[in-house]
Amino acid sequence: MAKSLRSKRKRKMRAIKRIRYGEKELQRLKEMVAKTEEKEAKESTVLHKLQSKFTVTSMDTDNQTPDESKAKVSNTLGAAVMETDVLEASAHKKKTMLNAKGQYPEWMNSRRLKKQKAVVKRLKNKKKK
Repeated sequence: MAKSLRSKRKRKMRAIKRIRYGEKELQRLKEMVAKTEEKEAKESTVLHKLQSKFTVTSMDTDNQTPDESKAKVSNTLGAAVMETDVLEASAHKKKTMLNAKGQYPEWMNSRRLKKQKAVVKRLKNKKKK
């Protein structure tokens, strides 16, 4: 169907873009994998340090094997690490959506920012009256 010179040229240019952006995407994916591996390695070293510092003793250690008790320790320590991640993510105030530095969350788009700023302005005006 599309046999005009313009469409042929556009198809050719799209093919060139696919190649160029494919290389960039591959590079970006490799960097992401490397970063996640570094992060996992760092977390595992922290976890091992915490496990070496603390020992868990309970009343029913007679019934448990050492592997089960280690699993309990790792589960409780893993949960503690996750809780700190949640606290860092909720650093924004609920009403104003601003963090301590006065910035909005990264996920917020410009349209939503305008709405939020209007809401904050209305709240300030209400407080003054």
